[in-house]
Amino acid sequence: MRLALREAFLSLMVVCAAVPSGALALTVNEVVKDLACPCECPLVLEDCNMTCGLEWKNEVGEMINKGMTKQQIMDYFIGKYGDEARITAAQRIQGKVYQYTRSFDTVDWVLLWAGLAVWVLLMFLGVYVGVKKLFFDKSQDA
Repeated sequence: MRLALREAFLSLMVVCAAVPSGALALTVNEVVKDLACPCECPLVLEDCNMTCGLEWKNEVGEMINKGMTKQQIMDYFIGKYGDEARITAAQRIQGKVYQYTRSFDTVDWVLLWAGLAVWVLLMFLGVYVGVKKLFFDKSQDA
């Protein structure tokens, strides 16, 4: 009984140790989100679907398959293409945009609905004040 329990526990430990390795594997998007697109489009490499961007993504995928880490891949692109390959704060200011083509996130939805609620409230308030002044203003009766 104890031996079977030990074997079951040991098997469970082996399975648990093997599962995270696949879940923690490096993906192309994890690497390219920190790289600027090589063409003149205003996107980071992660969002670019132009030919030049797709070529870089394929190259990153090949490097991942060879077993390179994110830092090694970043160093390779920066070494080969210079600082233009890195998405920096200056590039963001000059126009390279992150998540340019993506849908709204939570903050965007909250701002949209809050703005809409404020607009509706102001419209009702404006109609209320206008009707009150137009039809119920006591100073016009005197």
